[in-house]
Order: sequence, then structure tokens, then C-alpha cells
Amino acid sequence: MKQILYISVFLFLFMSVSQAQDTLSLDLKQCRLMAIENSERIKIAETTLEKAGYEKAAARSAWLPNISASVLGMYSKTEINQQIYLPVYNFDIATGELVPDLAINPLDGQPIMGSDGNPVFNTYAYLPLDFSLNGGLLASLRAEQPLYAGGKIITGNRMAALGYEMAQLNTELNRHQVLYEADQAYYTYISVAEKLKLAEKYCTLLKQLVAMVEDSYNTGMTNRNELLKVQVQLNEALLQAQKARSGLELSRMAICRLTGSDFSTPLMINDSIRVGLPINTALLPPDATNRYEYRLLEQKTVLADMNIKMILGDYLPAAGISLGYNYYNINLSGMDNYDSDGINAIASISIPITKFGEGRAKIKSARADREIAQMELEKTEKLLQLDIEQARLNLLDALTRIEISRAAVEQADENLRVSKDNYELGMETLAGMLEAQAGWQKAYSSLIDARADYKIKESYFMKVTNTLKVQ
Repeated sequence: MKQILYISVFLFLFMSVSQAQDTLSLDLKQCRLMAIENSERIKIAETTLEKAGYEKAAARSAWLPNISASVLGMYSKTEINQQIYLPVYNFDIATGELVPDLAINPLDGQPIMGSDGNPVFNTYAYLPLDFSLNGGLLASLRAEQPLYAGGKIITGNRMAALGYEMAQLNTELNRHQVLYEADQAYYTYISVAEKLKLAEKYCTLLKQLVAMVEDSYNTGMTNRNELLKVQVQLNEALLQAQKARSGLELSRMAICRLTGSDFSTPLMINDSIRVGLPINTALLPPDATNRYEYRLLEQKTVLADMNIKMILGDYLPAAGISLGYNYYNINLSGMDNYDSDGINAIASISIPITKFGEGRAKIKSARADREIAQMELEKTEKLLQLDIEQARLNLLDALTRIEISRAAVEQADENLRVSKDNYELGMETLAGMLEAQAGWQKAYSSLIDARADYKIKESYFMKVTNTLKVQ
């Protein structure tokens, strides 16, 4: 009794939680939109695009002057107490110059030399120094403007602009990939849901057949072996139905992952796989140059060309000008403070002479990178053309598969009807009836697969031809 109570409480709580969970109702457009909004791949691509925009703005700032300000302060209590004797110079009226007042030896008329080897002066000036250095201040404001940097500023701006274009292409490429993944998940779910309905209908047919055979067995018109054959077939059909339910649950969770919903969210898709007017693939020739993958590699080749110019700019002359304002102040104790200010202008030219072959080696390396990028572009162009052509042929094959599957379904319907009528009249064996039912189930299952496969291949073809949109 307690076990029954526990089970009842558990079922009540489970049903309450299930009802509280909102059902996610989707169509193809909503599935695509939610997949784009939730995709981490697109978020990364958009962040990369935003980063490229910042780098582009930073590159433009290289045209503007660099303005900087600096302040240097110093505090000190250094005391200076010295006695300094300075030699005296006399002013020569004849020459207008200062001449040393040397002591002359009257015997030879030569200057008298001291013990230190230096000439002795007649008079010396006495200069006592007694002050303290309290500190100082140095402030400067400077503006620097490059005039020519070996073409690196122009090339840098072009590279930044190209990087932004590549980020835009990468965003669109990821958007198309997410749309294709959403289509895959969406049509896979619908196909599995239709297969589950088919499996349940097949089980119903087998149950009806089991009931008929049981009646025949109870009346002695057939043996037990015939009944067991039908029951075995029913058990296999029930197992197939259970596998379809498990597949449907996994497909539901795959859509929840793409749309950013919780894995326990119930899903409702009131849609079926409809194959409308097929795409006229002849109107879309295999042109790989329009694909985002090709355009990205093409931009990469251009970027390699610019990188050569950027490296070459390191070994070309550079010129610039700067304008500055400086202010000095020295605080002295016991003396007048010293301060000064002034404006200065500087023009500079830098000419690289040699780095012993470094520049030549770097340029050759950059040119090799450019050749590699070009070869990758040519190789990828052929692969992309092949990919488009393969997608086109796969789409045509999928359309042919649908036509064949439709014909097979018509034949299976007629075969099942005839077999059922003949079996009821006793003109058909049980094995023939089981075979007709199994053929009917297989034909419808193949048609579901064919339609889902066509829609997925149609989505891929639109992806590789840049025609896959949200609507």
C-alpha cells in the first residue's frame, strides 16, 4: 500500500513539473532565428568583428599627432657647503679677450708652475658656497607628428580595413553554417516524428492481424506456429517504435541545444516535410569565387601582399617633426630659485643603413607566405567548385529518390490491399500477408527518409551557393 502511495506522489510531482515547463512551439523560421541568436559560433564571430572595428579605428589614429605630457618632481635635503677658489682672468683691451692673470718667473719670463703641474695665478677669487637643494620640478608637453614612415601608416590602415572585411565575411560564413545545422536538426526531428507515427500504425496493423490469427487459432483453422510468427513480428515492430521514441527524444534535445532551450523543454512542431517546386540548379552554376570561404582566402592573399610592404617599410627612411614645451624649476635654500621654460621644435630623419641581410631575409620569407596563400587559394577554389557540383548532383539524386519512393509507396499500398483481401478470403498465406505489411512499412519509411534527405541536401546546396536565408 505504501509503495502505491509513493508511486502516486512521484507521478503527481512529475506531471506538475512537466506541466510547469513551457512548451517550445517552432516552425522552420523560428528554429533558424533562435539558432542564430543562441549560437556561440556567431557570438564569437560578431565579437571578432567588433574587435576588428576597434583595430581599424586604432590604425586611423596613426595619421594624428602623438601628444604626451610628463611631470618629474624631486624632493631632497642635500646641503652643499664648500669653499671654491677660482683663478682670475684679465680683460685684454687690445684683443678684446679674457687672458689668464698668470704669475711670471722674472728670471726666464715663463709662467710659474705649481706642484700639481698647473700654472699659478697672481690672484684667485674666493667663492664660498653654503646652500641646500630642497627639490626640483620638470614639466614637459610634447606633440610628435610622423611625416613619412616608409609607407607603414598607409599599409597599416589598409590591413586594418581588410581585417574588418574578413571579419564580416567570417560572420556571414558562420551564419550560413548555423542555418544549415538548424535545418538538419529541424528536418531530422520531423522525419523521426513521422517514422514514429508510421511505426505505431504498423503496430496497429500487426495487432489487427494478431487478433485475426488468434480467432483462426481458437477455431482450429490455423496452428500455433502461425500465431507465434505474427506475435514475433509484432514484438519487433514494438521495438522499432520504442527506438523511434528514443530517436525523437534525442532529436528534440538537439533542437533544444541549438535554440538555447533547456534539455527538458517539451517541443511542438506542427509541420511536415513538404517538397515543393525543386530548385533549378542550372540557374546556379558552380562559381566558387562567390563563396565566403574563397573570398576569405582571397583576402588572405591580399593581406600577405600588404605584409610584404609592411616589412619593407621597416627598412625605408622615416621622417617626423615634434614640438614641445619644457618648464624647469630648482628650489634652493638660501639662494634664489632657478626656473626656466621654453618651446622647442625638432625635425628628424632616420635612414637605416644595414642590418646585415636581415631585411632581405624577412622580405623573402613574407613573399614565400604570399606564394603559399596563393597556392592555397587555387587549391581551395577547385575543391569548392567540386563541392558545389557534388551538392548539385546530390540534390538531383535526392529528388530522383523521392520519385522512386513515391512509386514504391503506391505499389506497397496496392500490394497490401490485395494481400489483405486475399488473406481474408483464404487465398493468401500468413507469410505473404506479413511480407506485404513489412513492405508497406518499409516503403513509407523510405519515402520519409527521402523527403528529409532532400530538404537537408537542398539546404546544403543553398548554403554553398550563398542563397540560404532565414526565410
